[in-house]
Amino acid sequence: MTVHPGFGGQKFMASELPKVSALRARYPELNIEVDGGLGLGTIDQAAEAGANVIVAGSAVFGAADPADVILKLREAVQKRRGQSKA
Repeated sequence: MTVHPGFGGQKFMASELPKVSALRARYPELNIEVDGGLGLGTIDQAAEAGANVIVAGSAVFGAADPADVILKLREAVQKRRGQSKA
């Protein structure tokens, strides 16, 4: 979790990303999910740390064009994780 659990719309806590990096180093083949405070302004940090599954509720459901936000988030993770476009 990159926020304090309990409610949506909280500020992203980058201080939690070393845990993501440690998990990625130990388990390179597993999906690593990050939840909390994620959006277009924070997605790169999470993906660079090793996350490849993103929960971005407020960023998506609060957007004027949720489909566009999903596309941009997906592209950012794929770019940072070295994956081809799906």
